[in-house]
Amino acid sequence: MPRLLFEIGTEELPAWYVAPAAAALAEGLTARLAELRLTHGAVRSFATPRRLAVVVEDVAPHSERRMEVRRGPAAAAAFDADGKPTRAATGFAASAGVRPDDLEVEETPKGRYVVARREVGGEDAAELLPEALAALVAGLPAPRKMRWGEVDTAFVRPVSWLTALWDDRVLPVRAAGLEAGRATRGHRFLHPDPVELDDAGQYEDALLAADVVADRAARAEAVRAAVTEAAASEGGLADAAEALIEEIVDLVERPFALLGAIDEAFLELPDEVLTTVMIHHQRFVPVRDAEGRLLPRFVAVANHRVPDEALVRGGYERVLAGRLHDARFFWQADRRKSLAQHAWSLSGIGFQKELGSMADKVTRVGVGAFAVAGLLGVPDTEKHTLERALPLFRADLASEMVGELPELEGTMARAYATADGLPAEVAVALEDGVLPRGPHDQLPATRVGAVLAVSDRLDKLLGFFSLGKRPTGSADPFALRRDAVAVARVLSAQGWRVALDDLVAAVAAGYQGGPVAVGPQTVDEVVAFVWDRVAALLAEEGLTTPTVRAAVLGSRAVIGAARRGHLLRALAGLPAFAEMLALYKRAANLAERAPRGVEVDPKLFAEPIEAELFAALPASRAGVERLLEAMHVQLPAWDLGTGATGGIVGLDALAAEVLQLKAPLDAFLDGVMVMVEDEAVRANRLALLAAVAATPCALGALEHLSG
Repeated sequence: MPRLLFEIGTEELPAWYVAPAAAALAEGLTARLAELRLTHGAVRSFATPRRLAVVVEDVAPHSERRMEVRRGPAAAAAFDADGKPTRAATGFAASAGVRPDDLEVEETPKGRYVVARREVGGEDAAELLPEALAALVAGLPAPRKMRWGEVDTAFVRPVSWLTALWDDRVLPVRAAGLEAGRATRGHRFLHPDPVELDDAGQYEDALLAADVVADRAARAEAVRAAVTEAAASEGGLADAAEALIEEIVDLVERPFALLGAIDEAFLELPDEVLTTVMIHHQRFVPVRDAEGRLLPRFVAVANHRVPDEALVRGGYERVLAGRLHDARFFWQADRRKSLAQHAWSLSGIGFQKELGSMADKVTRVGVGAFAVAGLLGVPDTEKHTLERALPLFRADLASEMVGELPELEGTMARAYATADGLPAEVAVALEDGVLPRGPHDQLPATRVGAVLAVSDRLDKLLGFFSLGKRPTGSADPFALRRDAVAVARVLSAQGWRVALDDLVAAVAAGYQGGPVAVGPQTVDEVVAFVWDRVAALLAEEGLTTPTVRAAVLGSRAVIGAARRGHLLRALAGLPAFAEMLALYKRAANLAERAPRGVEVDPKLFAEPIEAELFAALPASRAGVERLLEAMHVQLPAWDLGTGATGGIVGLDALAAEVLQLKAPLDAFLDGVMVMVEDEAVRANRLALLAAVAATPCALGALEHLSG
């Protein structure tokens, strides 16, 4: 079976685009092969900063043969009285690609119709593929594309070459102003000459010989090994975060690690400043000792091995020294003021035109934060920490360091607070209050910091929603979805069993008497917006849509929805629970007719099964309560959307208590007429069903699970 190779060679791609583009190319080609009905084997993608490629094994040489059946006009209209084809039949036959004599008549539920059958498929794959591959180049998704020269095709970077091989045969693919050949290209500096391929199977090995590690996973391992070896050469440990490694992988085609030195005078700077400059600005890997202290060393990963490594190392060291010199200047300039003095400058930093300055925002957050602390029952010691942290919250926004390195917001507040001699819990709360910075970033570690983080995000959501600046479609210019995700993650991770609407209403108190009115409608809109993000995060954890709906609509607290979602997923695996849901639906449908305010009166029972069902209610309710308690105790708070799962020890036994209702409910629904003429008996039976339906509802909005 033939092997297919297709490579798009480009000018250097942005590092953020390499991995998703490689995946999109493989997915796109797989979809095209399916459309062309070409069966195939394994699909492997390759990606470097200069190329996106895919190799498909065992591609069928011809498209799948199949019988195509098309239905035409009614038989009465297709043939005349003598049985000869009419113009309707001949026209249909021509459109279907068959002769009129080959038409057949079939009986259908709607009557007798003419059908045409013909065998299709069997096309030569080598003739089908060129057009499909060219379409992949034009259709590869990218947030921003460019044009160059007189080429009509837009791509994220100019396309330099195309390689398309069908085993040893070149496929005539024409795209982006180029015609595909059998040549690929090696490393830009180490092997600049074209690399001729005799066969598609040579691709990976030929590039490796040309100093290109085309397999992205293999290149990642090579980067890790090179960085580790370089750091260990002087007894250090590479502090290589996975995100940094992933970025470096897409900046090089063959990694070469160099160990550089830092002037020890720069070690007076906080670790976070040093590592931020190294990682975010230079893509260098920090080096630590066995105790975790930063060493005056760094590892740089180059894309080119030169004869004189000292020259390259010196260049890296000078560039980093310049960055660190600036950082030290900012640190020393900022330290001339206390953090409290920096906070005075927040009145000169605008937050939003209608919502005032950052100082105005911090004042509102303070009101909301104390209201939230009251809801949570925060002890006085933590309230004192909150009281000391609030006047300094976001103060580092006025510092020169954060102005130059905005990713250090919060981190510098902690550093400056520590340098000012403030208690550690206050300094930590100032940093925690701005976390998480991104959708998968670190969460606050302290309750005071979490109170600040939630209050700050909800204040922003309330303000922008009150001004009508809600996200629309994919547009979210103020990153409000990110703020809602942050609220959901913090509430879940903290495990706060407080209703979301109560929290939002508490933070809204900060807007009382201000220039912008936040009414109940805005509060409701923000609550619904956050719940939408909770649902999306639960879906990321693998919960089905019905389970997510049942969990979210059956909860008032975010952590309650998270726990219920995982509990309901676990219960769904029990066959008896599925049967219970079917019975619940029947009971709930009838219970909707129950008159309000009617209590179950055992004296009105006319059938023994009514008494049996009523007698089973207390035990089942107790089982629900024990199941919910086990849910709260055994399912820990967790970071929503990370794929975490929860399970309950002894689930079968606990569920069995709830399911005690199943047998008597089944007997009741099958053996008792509910809608009898006697009004009192009918109302009593409906009230009994309402009590039954209400019992398991504490587990969630089960109507969304019962179909």
